[in-house]
Amino acid sequence: MKTEDLTEFQIILHRMQARLRGDVEQIQEEAFANKSGDGRSSNHMAEMGSDAWDLDFSLQLVENDQEVLGEISAALKKIESGEFGLCEYCLEQGKPETRSRIPKTRLKAIPYARNCVDCERQLESQR
Repeated sequence: MKTEDLTEFQIILHRMQARLRGDVEQIQEEAFANKSGDGRSSNHMAEMGSDAWDLDFSLQLVENDQEVLGEISAALKKIESGEFGLCEYCLEQGKPETRSRIPKTRLKAIPYARNCVDCERQLESQR
């Protein structure tokens, strides 16, 4: 991959990383704000159930965002090591690097993608 393409993807990944980190912090602050004694505690069962559901939902969002942050971090490391844009599954199957490239269109859609579309489909069908 060309140096300017790598630089572009690095910038995109850093922006995504910064945005997600901010989202995670905000969601955590909002999720736990009700636990900090702000006087909004409820004695009504329906409200307590709704509060519990909101907290669970927020924590799931944080978990998903943290997973994506891990993928972004791995992609940034691959840029540094020169492995960015190579399909991990193709390489595991012994394909040469020239036949293991993830298309730029996929990387533009999901810059932290580990696998090409075909391999990702195969992996999804195995789950």
